[in-house]
Amino acid sequence: MKTKLVLIMVLLSSFISLDAAAQEKVKIYLFLQSQCPCIYNHKETFGSILKNYGSKASFIAVFTESKESNTAMRNLIHDLGWNLPYIKDNHHQLVQRLQPAVSTDCVLVDAHGKVLYKGAIDDGPMNMGTVRHFYLKDALEAYLHHLPIKISSAKGQGCLLRS
Repeated sequence: MKTKLVLIMVLLSSFISLDAAAQEKVKIYLFLQSQCPCIYNHKETFGSILKNYGSKASFIAVFTESKESNTAMRNLIHDLGWNLPYIKDNHHQLVQRLQPAVSTDCVLVDAHGKVLYKGAIDDGPMNMGTVRHFYLKDALEAYLHHLPIKISSAKGQGCLLRS
């Protein structure tokens, strides 16, 4: 009887720890400005990342301009065809903490708040639309497979963020 009880407790604790690990998703913050058209350069790439990794990561769009209207933010997300939550960083708390440089920069953060990757989604704008390096996707893949992230930052192209 005692052995069965110990076995049940061990099994229950393993399920609880697995469940807790599953809830601790990596987060991806995408910094945007509704008046900056640069995000359209990444519409397909980021849309694909959202579709393929939405169950493995938490995505959030962060609008950085204090004058952003809810309508403008909602319309941009809708125009891009993305389904992701968004917030307005009125006091630039996330901008100051995560330090993106331009609109369209992404920051990949683990469950403990450690920045794993910061910068461009891809290098398409540098190559006249041809993507050669999928920076964000590669960093996310490496993290999810417990591999080292080879490129932890890449310079993005977009509208400058004011801090």
